Amino acid sequence: MGDIVGGICLKVNSVASPDFVEAMACRAACSLPVQYHLSPIMVESDCQSLVSAIEAEGEETSSLGRIIEDINFSLGMLVGSSLRHVYREANMAAHNLAKLALYSSFNLSWSRLVQPVIRSFVASHCTL
Repeated sequence: MGDIVGGICLKVNSVASPDFVEAMACRAACSLPVQYHLSPIMVESDCQSLVSAIEAEGEETSSLGRIIEDINFSLGMLVGSSLRHVYREANMAAHNLAKLALYSSFNLSWSRLVQPVIRSFVASHCTL
C-alpha cells in the first residue's frame, strides 16, 4: 500500500473533450512525482481510451499526441511506476476532485504535509 504525498485539483477552462481533460490530469499526476523525485507511483484512470493510447507502441498522432508523449516521458523517468485502467466506481477520489474543480473558482494543490481532511477523503476512496 502506498502513501498519499500530494495532489492537485485544477480548474480547466474551455475543455475540448473529456479525453483531453483526462489526459491533462494524467500528465499532472505524472509530472508532480518527477518534480519531487518520488517513485514508483501508480496512476489510475477511468478513461480506457487514454490508458490504451498511453500503453500503445509507436508514435501517437491524435490531438492528444503531445500530452501522451509527456506522460510517457514522465513515466519513463519514474522507475517501477505503472498505469492502469480502473472503473469510475473504483476511482471516486479522482472523480470527486474533478467535480470540485468543475464547480470551484480556485486551484488546490498539496504536498508533503497533506491536510487531514484531504488525506482522509482521498484515502477513503483509494483502490490500493
